[in-house]
Amino acid sequence: MAANNQAKPKATELHYWLYSTGNFANNIIFMMVGTYISYFYTNILGISPFMAGVVFMVARLVDAFTDPLMGIIVDKTNTKIGKYRPWIIAGAPFLGIMFVLLFTAPNFSMTGKVVYAFVTYIIYSLAWTIVQIPQLALPAILTNDIAKRTRIQAIFQAFGSIAALVVSAWALPILDKLGGQDNAEAWFKFTVIFGAISTVIFILSAMSVKDVDVYDSEAKQKQTANKEISLKETFSVITKNKALLCVLIAYGTDMFAYQISNSLRMYFFKYNMSGRTDLITYIGYASTFVGFALVIFIQPFVKKTGKRAGIIGIEALAILVTLPMLITGLKGSYSVSAVMFTYIAIAFTWTINNMLSRSAVLDSANYAQMTLGVNGTALVNSTFTFVNKCCQAFSMFFSGMILSATGFNKDVTEQTPGCLKAILLLCTIGPIVGYLCSLIAMYFYPLTRKGEIEMQEKLDKMDIKNSEDDLVL
Repeated sequence: MAANNQAKPKATELHYWLYSTGNFANNIIFMMVGTYISYFYTNILGISPFMAGVVFMVARLVDAFTDPLMGIIVDKTNTKIGKYRPWIIAGAPFLGIMFVLLFTAPNFSMTGKVVYAFVTYIIYSLAWTIVQIPQLALPAILTNDIAKRTRIQAIFQAFGSIAALVVSAWALPILDKLGGQDNAEAWFKFTVIFGAISTVIFILSAMSVKDVDVYDSEAKQKQTANKEISLKETFSVITKNKALLCVLIAYGTDMFAYQISNSLRMYFFKYNMSGRTDLITYIGYASTFVGFALVIFIQPFVKKTGKRAGIIGIEALAILVTLPMLITGLKGSYSVSAVMFTYIAIAFTWTINNMLSRSAVLDSANYAQMTLGVNGTALVNSTFTFVNKCCQAFSMFFSGMILSATGFNKDVTEQTPGCLKAILLLCTIGPIVGYLCSLIAMYFYPLTRKGEIEMQEKLDKMDIKNSEDDLVL
């Protein structure tokens, strides 16, 4: 037998940063949809908040099938240009086009507008699945170091925070320059510009790891030699994965809380804060600062606490910092300082939890590999993507239903007291309940810091063994 002296390529610090630029593209699209699609549907397209919520919910029924299917497909992919990159590169232009169509307001009848919203949102969601599942799974090939993975997520989120800044701080001023916040053509121009930018960045990000995400010439031989894994065994990485269940509940409830506040932010500052939408800008700047600052601090933080204790502590903090906005709002006179303190503090807690949760999903895939003997990284990440979209949809459906029930009217400058109170409670009490549920879920998360270290050692030993096996043909 001949020796194959070509070692498997290892990721470098440069790979971490170049790969992470893709989250700028991802967050431009995700944050625009999460923050403004409800407002666009009600105030620009002209459909009711309730019907907008129905659109979001129906799309999730489709995702229940397409997301896990995409995860299985990615796990089985092994092409000449890698495992994850082909899907990102092929899906990015498709996603960019659907992003534009999502924020287009055709001159249809009311029924035609509702149908248009259904079709474009469902297809957009499918396009997002094609790009995001491989994008989120890709860090699994960059490193086995659990603390370092969290740092990669910190870099990833830092670039995402730039996109969040664009959306929260610059989107409205740019829309004003393009024709106005209530001008359909301005929204179309905005999405054309940033849809094109996002498409290019997605592709460049994927290409940056071309020497790490490579064709595995041994994969087919190994697959042939091993027993074919059944569909039931494949899905065991989800159904029998306690770590994944806990982190999905924790992330899902936290995401639900964040998305309720996020989707109603425009309504809150426009109606409850008497048109002070200019304040949204400062939230964006704070999020960006936090995102980049955590690149330095998150790895030593995780090494000290582990993800379980870290998330529990941050969720408890999120509950506390939401109280000032709730208390001043219930008194009937909003304090700008209290509101901004809450929103900026939540930007801090959300950013940390998002980093820890995304990294914990990758850990849960390894946890399944250790306990069940099945490697399904992309399938596990498909559940994360699905939960992400479900929480966005549920929050917007729930918010839309409450707004409709309390008499929201897009044609008036002042909403009813009942509607204003509903917006306040949705932005405060709703998130507090979500944070509490997240805290409880992580209490049952099976991986302590000690467990993370032990799992990392096992993964390193497996990599060494696989590398030794690959040296012999």
